[in-house]
Amino acid sequence: MSLRLSSWLNGASGAAILVGLIGPAFAQTTGTSGAQMEQVTVTGSLIRGTPSDTALPVQTFTQADLENRGSPSAIDFAKDLPMVGPTTGEAYYFGGPALAGYTSLNLRNLGAGETLTLFNGRRSNNNLTNIPQIALARTEILGDGAATTYGADATAGVVNLITRDDFVGLEARGQYRAVSDTSGEWSLGLLGGVGDDRMNLMVSGEWAHRSRLHAVDRNFVRKSLNPSDPEFNPSPWSTFSNLAGWVPRGALPATPSATDTGEWGPALGLVSDFTPESCGAVGGRPINAYTCSYNYVNYYNLVEDQDTYRGFLQFNAKLNSHMKFHMDAFYGQTWIPELMASPSQPIVQGPAMAGGALYQFYVPITNPYAAQFATAHGVTGASGFTPITYRVMAHGGNFAMSDRGYGVPDKVKNTTWHVSAGVTGELGSWADVLKDVSYDAAVTYNQTNSFNTHPDIVGYRFQEALDGFGGPNCHATDLDPTRFGTQNPAAAGQNGCQYWNPFSTSFKGQPVLGLANPNYVPGQENPLDLTRWLFDPRATDTIASDVTLDLVFSGSSGLALPGGDLSWALGGQYRHLESHQNIPDPVYNGTLACPWPSNFTGVNGAGSTPMPQTPASNTDPNYRGCGLNDSPFILFSTQPPVSASRAQGSIFGELQIPVLDNLNFQIGGRHEEFDGGLKADVWKIAGKWDVWGPLSLRGSYGTNYQAPPLGTIPGNTTINGRTFDAASGNWLAGRFVVAPNLRPETAKSWNVGAILQGRGFADDNHFQIIVDYFDIRTKGQIGTIAEPNAIANLVFNGAGHTITTCDSTVQPLLNRITFNAGCAVGMSGNNTFSMVTTLTGNGPGQTTTGFDLQSVYDMPLWTGDLTLALNGTWVTQLKTGATFLDGVQVTPAMNRLGKLNFQTFATSAPRTRANASINYALDEHNFRLAVNFVSAVTDDRTGTQIDEHGKNWITADFTYRYQYAENVSLTLTVQNILDRDPPLVQEEFGYDPFIADPLGRTIEIGIKYDL
Repeated sequence: MSLRLSSWLNGASGAAILVGLIGPAFAQTTGTSGAQMEQVTVTGSLIRGTPSDTALPVQTFTQADLENRGSPSAIDFAKDLPMVGPTTGEAYYFGGPALAGYTSLNLRNLGAGETLTLFNGRRSNNNLTNIPQIALARTEILGDGAATTYGADATAGVVNLITRDDFVGLEARGQYRAVSDTSGEWSLGLLGGVGDDRMNLMVSGEWAHRSRLHAVDRNFVRKSLNPSDPEFNPSPWSTFSNLAGWVPRGALPATPSATDTGEWGPALGLVSDFTPESCGAVGGRPINAYTCSYNYVNYYNLVEDQDTYRGFLQFNAKLNSHMKFHMDAFYGQTWIPELMASPSQPIVQGPAMAGGALYQFYVPITNPYAAQFATAHGVTGASGFTPITYRVMAHGGNFAMSDRGYGVPDKVKNTTWHVSAGVTGELGSWADVLKDVSYDAAVTYNQTNSFNTHPDIVGYRFQEALDGFGGPNCHATDLDPTRFGTQNPAAAGQNGCQYWNPFSTSFKGQPVLGLANPNYVPGQENPLDLTRWLFDPRATDTIASDVTLDLVFSGSSGLALPGGDLSWALGGQYRHLESHQNIPDPVYNGTLACPWPSNFTGVNGAGSTPMPQTPASNTDPNYRGCGLNDSPFILFSTQPPVSASRAQGSIFGELQIPVLDNLNFQIGGRHEEFDGGLKADVWKIAGKWDVWGPLSLRGSYGTNYQAPPLGTIPGNTTINGRTFDAASGNWLAGRFVVAPNLRPETAKSWNVGAILQGRGFADDNHFQIIVDYFDIRTKGQIGTIAEPNAIANLVFNGAGHTITTCDSTVQPLLNRITFNAGCAVGMSGNNTFSMVTTLTGNGPGQTTTGFDLQSVYDMPLWTGDLTLALNGTWVTQLKTGATFLDGVQVTPAMNRLGKLNFQTFATSAPRTRANASINYALDEHNFRLAVNFVSAVTDDRTGTQIDEHGKNWITADFTYRYQYAENVSLTLTVQNILDRDPPLVQEEFGYDPFIADPLGRTIEIGIKYDL
């Protein structure tokens, strides 16, 4: 449905007026001439000429500020900001591979989607990694809701990245950062500008590179390798491995049916493919007769090879005395060719007609490796073997998918385009009485291309390889329509068809740790081409774009108040958003909806006819082993391409009311409508009172809203891996279904603050202290309504994570568990379920309150200038409402503050974040010492975790900047001077990648050369 703007514009005479005023920030600029506290007119007001001392809290970071810090990267900058919560960007596979290299600001810890990013005041993509950093003049951060000014997405605040506007000359920059156990990190940038007093053209290009850091090269990761370590981390251990227990099977049933015995024959016992000694020899931990668990963190990296390319173009021109033209465009691309993961995923589903994770694959005795296995273990009378649980590759690594690692890599490429053009000015004499009215008209286009692969094994291919029909060059004919898969004994292993060896004889050892496998038999390795054939890349290319049209008029009303003229602004905005996915692969895009392709047929019990698989209930007479939610992959789901679009339009206005010389108010509102009948009305009031001399008070109150993310389509389903307490921490499948009747989430926020500034202990001293209190309360926040792990904990709620009821009228959440072999009272969660289904929709709201502190003291010292600064955020409350699913309270209202929140939100919530700095500028020298502080978080999971009370994360950084000549400056930065490891956390990598840094002490040198 298209948005009909005229229909609601004609009826909008009662619509509220808008304000999203952003108040003053005192930018601290420290250079060779010392620090000066300068008032800066900042982001947000719609009224041209708005004074720089309005009402809302903003922090400003100038180019000089960042140069004195050593020009930090986007992720370093984000992690050092006190008002920012957990931040993405590290190569953290378990937090979402597609987010590697994608740094966005998560203001107030409400989620990055609640923070709006602007580029020169216009909407932009929120990936700061792709922003042209060399062209920036300053970054302004508003820590308060601003939906009245900007519309949706600004519940927590706004980040405005502002470029230089009159640069002339040529500037070159280069940096190299030494990181132990890596090849280092480096960046190059070139900025050029030409122009005069009427026009200016700027162009820049940049390249930045990060080098791979192996996980096991850091001690806090290696603590997971040794179970006898008092700080042993059990998180990266899985009981799904390729050293398994095998069930010998009797004769295959003549007519297959949908049970493990009905398809594979009677069980004849259990044979282990390992001993405790051989399991330990490759770094495993024997759990029972069919489980040699393995540590998968060996195969991962803390930092991946990453290249970022950025280009920028800007043109400013004065068209006449009343009109200015501005155009800017930038391109950014972050490319990670390999984001390493496990050698293969755990098997939680497969091509067996019986669902679940157990007995999904069958190795016939005609497989020569199965015959050898039977002989070696004295097994007679078996027609084949099935594993209880299994992972195709684990202890021995995977040599086929990467030249530089032993796991299966994802590929990640995030590309950003931004183009904006507009005119500003005054209407002029032709408009008669409106000649002094200002206008601002612009059109902005954004596009993001997010490409990533997420490989997984195709189940039927693995079964075919076990049967001797594997490989890309196998074209044997199926001779038996009653049984799925190629049934042609004479062709097995012949004419390009290959067998897969699933036993312990197939791998030489643990390749990362250099451990030998005593069961290895040379010559029985699996071919690399066969290994590659098993996998499907599962490549997704998501293209999202939006066009925004802005038109704002502003001016003076002519109504004089004691503090000045009442000013006004009135405008409208129209946005059109599109998103579509390109997934041509028929295995991944849902064309193949079942475990077996349609060229194979099978039967299900006596009297049934051979049929290909189609999705059906297991009570359907046509059921052939393909359930309604099945997939051809062993863990992940298919992804039918999703396309979506939305139009939305708004009208808004603002009034600035200078009641007195020292008392100013702004009020305003916005009415916005979306396709599909969604609408929102928001308003805001803000004010500032200069009480006397150095003291001012300010405050605001307003409402905000957040539209459902584009592409969040009711009924859309994705499956991702999740860890489950009930399954001993193993990774199984979490299925996420978008709920119907999504609605915009809403929020109310208020802020009150005090500004104290003036002369310090001497006339040539200056100080400023700003304290702001914030209170933000969201309602109907869009996200996962209940985490799969929390659902499983309620179902397996008995002692030792056991089932206490199988009656779904007593426990409705039972219907959300995919059991391997049905529900039974008393059974544990180990190896008994494979997937949990949950909903994405409007969940509970969040409440966060706290204080921001900005303080600076500037004074001359000897022949230089000394600046002391302390900035911090102290959160006093961070709560989430209770979650309900199927009428069951899954989680109570929770206080997230000071907790790790691993099993609920997977993002920690430190109570306090702060940084303090001492800066001394002496002629051509500048010295800066900074201390960064993040308070400890408690691991709130049940049971005892390593270091569960946490530790404060405290680091110190030093930067020396030397102005060698007027046009040359050199920089030396030492980060984490004391080489502190991040606090231990019982997560896969042993630290919290959203908060801390895994690099240790680093040394960086930089040069800036101006022509």
